[in-house]
This record gives sequence, structure tokens and C-alpha cells, in this order.
Amino acid sequence: MVIVISLLGVLAGIPLIYFIWIHAGRWAPREADALVVLGYKCINGQIDPLLAERLDTALDLWNRFRYRYVVLSGGAVVSERTEAAIMRDYLISKGVDAKRILLEEYSRNTVHNIVNCTLLMRRHHLKTCLYVSNSFHLRRMRYIARRLNIPANFYGSRKLPSIRRQWKLTFLEIRAFRLTLPWLHKAANWEQNGWMGNTNSRSASG
Repeated sequence: MVIVISLLGVLAGIPLIYFIWIHAGRWAPREADALVVLGYKCINGQIDPLLAERLDTALDLWNRFRYRYVVLSGGAVVSERTEAAIMRDYLISKGVDAKRILLEEYSRNTVHNIVNCTLLMRRHHLKTCLYVSNSFHLRRMRYIARRLNIPANFYGSRKLPSIRRQWKLTFLEIRAFRLTLPWLHKAANWEQNGWMGNTNSRSASG
């Protein structure tokens, strides 16, 4: 009986260990050529609280450090307008100069985001970057960048109320990691293939 109870205790602790592992990475804010913000679903064109957190974190960094551009990445996944365009309007309303905003509007998943932002950065001769997202998302982003040999740094806000709101997405990341693998295979020759995602009607531009 003691062994069974001990085993159940270990099994019950695994989700907690996983949750802490996801959110406890060492993510440091820093200067770079580009500050890159990944999009999140904008139902009915509205900014989700998780996306607002990413943008507010980026605004704080923008005001504290020196960046040449802020890159906004996200296509029209569940909205008529692209996530990048919706994010641009938000940042402009907060005082960011529109001339220093670059849009990547093809992406439909995180692999697309990272591949396309890398291509866009090269177009604008930007060598270093700091990616901004929610903390549940950062480990998968870093995994993708490493698999594709893309140098990048990552940062996200880790305030306790926000992390509590991310509990469901934290466990959905297990499935997201699995779904990422075939996209990584497709991205193996991304430099030759060019932009990934919906390239029919959107643009990657400044």
C-alpha cells in the first residue's frame, strides 16, 4: 500500500514538474537589432489578453532598450485582417513610430513565424533579435530555432496572474510540440523555399 501511495504521489507530481519546467526557463531581456513579437489568434479582429500581454511586454522593452525595428509576425488565421496588422495598430496607438514597424503576414504557426521573421530580418540587414511571447510558448520557440540553426534570444513576462491564465495552454504545448515536428521537416530547406504560410494574399514588408 505504501508503494502504491508513493507511486501515485510521483505520478501526481509530474504535471506540476512539467508546469514549472515550461515557465522556469532563463529568459533575459536584452538589446538587439530587432524586437520580434509573435501573433496570437484575434477573434473578430480583437486582441486576445494573451496577445495584449506580448505587446505590452514588447512596449516595455522598446522603451527600455535600443532596437532598430519591431517585427510583428502573424497571418490571418481566424480573422479577416492579419494578426500583424492588428498588432501594428495597437503599437502605433501606444506611440511606436510606424516607420520602425515591420510586418510579416504569411505565418499560420510558430515554425512559419520563426522562418519568415528570419527571412524578413535578412531583407532588412538585421543580425540579432529578441523574440517576445507568453512564457508557455518560449521553450517550443527556442526548440524550433535551434533545430533550424537560427540564432535568436527569447523573452516573456512571467507575472503570476498571467501564468495562472496559461495553465491550459501550458499542457496543450505537449500536443503542440508533436504537431511542430512535421512543420520542422517541411522547413528543412526553408532558405531555398522562401516564405512559409499563406503567401497568396499577404505580404512581408516594412
